[in-house]
Amino acid sequence: MTTVARAQIRPITSVVVDGEAHRLGQQRDFRRHPVLSAFLPDSGRPSLAWVRLRDGEELAVHSHPTSLMIIVCRGSARLLGERERPLSEGDVVCVPTGSAHGFRAEPGQEFHGLSVQFEGAGLYEDELAPRVSFGADALNDPLDEGVDDTLDEAVETAQYGSAVPASLAELEEINASLAGRHTGNDLFGLLRTGRLREDPRMRARFLAALHVWSRHFQRMLLARQAVCVDPVLREEYEAHLREAYGHDRLLRDRYGVLDEVDDAVLDAACTWFVAQMYQLDEAQKIVLVHMVAETSGHLFGGAASAVYGRDAATSAEHGRNAAGDDFFAPHAVADDEHRELGRHRLATMPPAEIPRLVAICRRAWDQMDLVHNRIAAWAVEER
Repeated sequence: MTTVARAQIRPITSVVVDGEAHRLGQQRDFRRHPVLSAFLPDSGRPSLAWVRLRDGEELAVHSHPTSLMIIVCRGSARLLGERERPLSEGDVVCVPTGSAHGFRAEPGQEFHGLSVQFEGAGLYEDELAPRVSFGADALNDPLDEGVDDTLDEAVETAQYGSAVPASLAELEEINASLAGRHTGNDLFGLLRTGRLREDPRMRARFLAALHVWSRHFQRMLLARQAVCVDPVLREEYEAHLREAYGHDRLLRDRYGVLDEVDDAVLDAACTWFVAQMYQLDEAQKIVLVHMVAETSGHLFGGAASAVYGRDAATSAEHGRNAAGDDFFAPHAVADDEHRELGRHRLATMPPAEIPRLVAICRRAWDQMDLVHNRIAAWAVEER
C-alpha cells in the first residue's frame, strides 16, 4: 500500500482557453502524480462509496480482489495492516489487490472518506455477498510480490525526481524550482495587474491582510529564538531577529493599517509557520525560515517595491530615509542576505537526511502559496 498526501499532487490555478486565462482556484488532478496515475486504470467499471468511522470505531484488517483508492475527505484515522501509519485530511491511500488493510478512528476523532473501486462490482454493492476477506484470510491472500517496492520507488520519483536527492545542491535546485512556481500564485498576479495602485479600497485590504502575515513572521522568529539551544545558531538567529524586529509595526504605521482581517484560513496558514518552530529540528527550521520564507520575502519585496516605489520616493522628497521608512524595498535586499543564513549547518547534513529536508521544503512552499493566495483573495473580495 502507498499513501500520497494532497500536497504532493502538483496544483494548477488557471488554464488558458482560446487565448483567455481562467482561474480555477486550486486544482490537483490525480493523473498529475505519477504514483496515482500509474494506479488509476484507463478503463473499467468504477464504484464509489462514502465511508465513515466515529470515535474509536475500527474497520478490521481485510483484503479484497480488486484495487481501490481511499481519499480522506475529513478528519483523521490510522491505517492498519501491512503499512500502519496515521492518515489526515487530503491523504490518498492506494490499496492493491489482495493487500491487507484496515482503518481506525482515533479516540475523539472522526474519519470521513471516499472509497473508489476500479473494476467489477463494489465491495459491498451486494450486501449479502460482500467481496472482502477478514482476519487470517485477509493476511493469507496472495499478493503481487514487488508491488509495494514499485509504488515506493514511484513515490520517491514523484517527490524528488528521478532519484532521491542526497546533497545540498539538489535541495537548492528543488527549492529554486518551487520558488519559481511561487511567483505564479495569486498575490504576484495581483501585483502584476497594477490594480493596487488604482483602487484605494483594495490597497487598504491588501495591506491589512499582509499585516497578518507580517505579525506571524515576527512570532515565528521569536519562537525560534526562544527554543534554540545551539549557541552558534542562537547567535545567528538573534542577529536576524534584531534586523527583522518591528517590521510589522513599520508596515502598520507607515501605511496606516487600520482594518481588521477576519479570515480563518489566512490566520491558520500563518500560524502553521509559528507552530513549526516547536516541532522541527534546527536543520528543518533553516529550510523553512531561510530557504522558503525569506526567499519568498525577497521575491515578494521585489515585486511589491515596483508597485510601492513611489511611496519610498515620496519619503525621500520629504527628507525621510526612504530605505528605513519604507516596508517593501528593504525586503528585496535584506531578505536576499537572510535566505543564506544557516547554509553552513545544512552543508554538514549527511545524504540520508536530505529527503526529509526536501519534504519540509515542499510543504513550506505550499503553505507560503496558501498565505499569498489568501492575502490576494482578501484584497479583491468585497464583504
